[in-house]
Amino acid sequence: MSILWTYRQQCSHLIFRQLVSKLIQPIIATNVHIGASRSPYSGTKDVHRAIVPDEKVSWNIYWPDYKPTEYTAKKVLKNPPWADDPDTTKIKHYNELDGKIDRRSFMGKYDIDQQTNRPRNPKGRTGLSGRGLLGRWGPNHAGDPIVTRWSKDQQDNNKNKTLEIILISRRDTGTLALPGGMVDPGEYTLETVKREFIEEAMNSNPDATKQIEKLFKKTITIYKGYIDDPRNTDNAWMESEAINMHDEIGELTKDLILEAEEL
Repeated sequence: MSILWTYRQQCSHLIFRQLVSKLIQPIIATNVHIGASRSPYSGTKDVHRAIVPDEKVSWNIYWPDYKPTEYTAKKVLKNPPWADDPDTTKIKHYNELDGKIDRRSFMGKYDIDQQTNRPRNPKGRTGLSGRGLLGRWGPNHAGDPIVTRWSKDQQDNNKNKTLEIILISRRDTGTLALPGGMVDPGEYTLETVKREFIEEAMNSNPDATKQIEKLFKKTITIYKGYIDDPRNTDNAWMESEAINMHDEIGELTKDLILEAEEL
C-alpha cells in the first residue's frame, strides 16, 4: 500500500512557486538521460538497455553500430484500450490529434523513422527500443497535481514559512512522487489531475469531490514538458503537465482526509 507524506521545506519568502518547481527538477528534461538510462528496465530483472555514452545520446550524432535492446511488455502487446496497436504502420497521425488521442508533444515536432514508422524520442537514444511499459508510440501524457499550503503549526513569521506538499510513496520503487496519472483520450489535464488526486491521495472518497472542486478552482501550470522517466524508450516517452493548487490560508485543505489508495 502506498503511504502519504507531507514534505516540508523552509522558505525565506512567499514565492512558493520557485520552491515547488525545484521538487520536479530531478524528473524533468535534462540534456543527458538519467532515469531513462537505468538497467534493468522497470518491472524486469533481465531486460538491460544498450549502453549509450553521453556524447552519443543525440540522434544528430552518427552511430551506425547502435543496437538498442527491443522490449515491449506483454501487457502492452495485448493491446489494451490504453495502448496503441503494435503495428506502427497503422498510425497515420503522429504530431497531431488522432481522433481523441493527442499525439502532439510539448517538445514540438518529433521525428519519425521512415523505415519503421516509429517516433524518435526527442531527447535522444535511451538504449531500448519498442514501448517498454508505455502504451502509446511517441508521447504518453500525464497530469501531476502539486497541492501546497503553509504549515499550520508554524510561528507567525512571514520570513520563515514552512511549505507543505502532498506526496505519495510509489509502490514500484518506494520513492516519493506526486499523486498524478495518465491523461485519458479526450480528457483535459485538469480533469486528470482531479481524478488522480482523489484516487491516489484520498482513496476515492466520495465525500472528497466538493472539497476538491473548491481547491482546484485556482490553478497554475508550473511545468509542461518531457519527463526523464525510467519507462522511457527510443520510441515512447513520458510528458507531463504539473499543476499547482496552493491553499494560501489553509482553509480549503483543513478538512482533507488523506488516505492512500487501497490495492
